[in-house]
Amino acid sequence: MEQSEALQEVLSKYAVPDPKIVGKLPRGGMQMSYVGHADITRILIEIDPLWRWVPTGWADGRPAIHIENGMATMWGELTLLGHARLGVGSVPASKPDLDKELVSDFLRNAAMRFGICLSLWTKQEWDDLDTNTSSQSQERTVSQKKPSVLAPAPVNTPLSQKQIDDFNKACIKAGITPSLVAAKAEVDLDNLTLADIDKLRVVFKLFQADMLSKLEADDIADAAWQEQARESV
Repeated sequence: MEQSEALQEVLSKYAVPDPKIVGKLPRGGMQMSYVGHADITRILIEIDPLWRWVPTGWADGRPAIHIENGMATMWGELTLLGHARLGVGSVPASKPDLDKELVSDFLRNAAMRFGICLSLWTKQEWDDLDTNTSSQSQERTVSQKKPSVLAPAPVNTPLSQKQIDDFNKACIKAGITPSLVAAKAEVDLDNLTLADIDKLRVVFKLFQADMLSKLEADDIADAAWQEQARESV
């Protein structure tokens, strides 16, 4: 089987995870679905026992970690079936097991790039949306003289209703109260502008990462309990 066909098979077989491995976390009247890093690792082994990952950078013999605005990020490359794709792990920098949690988050993110558990990710995440409120797309106009690009909207431009709705929907889906995000970001929820959206994104990611870290801790605690139960038999 050619590499492209094998990679396509990963998408068709693993895009929708087995319901047995999907965890649910109630937040804000919604259910957040997730798959723990242990099951992601098992899936990677099933697909390719020789899979591997490496960080994209090193610092003092360790994977390079970038810390900004309270968030720690680590970029890496996941190789599956002989093909490498970039991924990123991001968690609050204050986490005690920072390295382990970054690797766990990276594996989920990088595996998704191959289509693994893709159905659990929204088609267009709020924190990846374009912040330009212009009704026209940001297209490069080609002329005989030189290309031109539409100027971005001023930072004091109010957010469109769609952008506000996208933000609120993303918060609700993640089980986060929009007003808490706004308060933490120190912005006026009733008068949001383009200048506020980056602040909201940072806080939104902090809340998201904190939730995933809690889920990861639950996975570890559950695994320890099961091991203890087996030993006591």
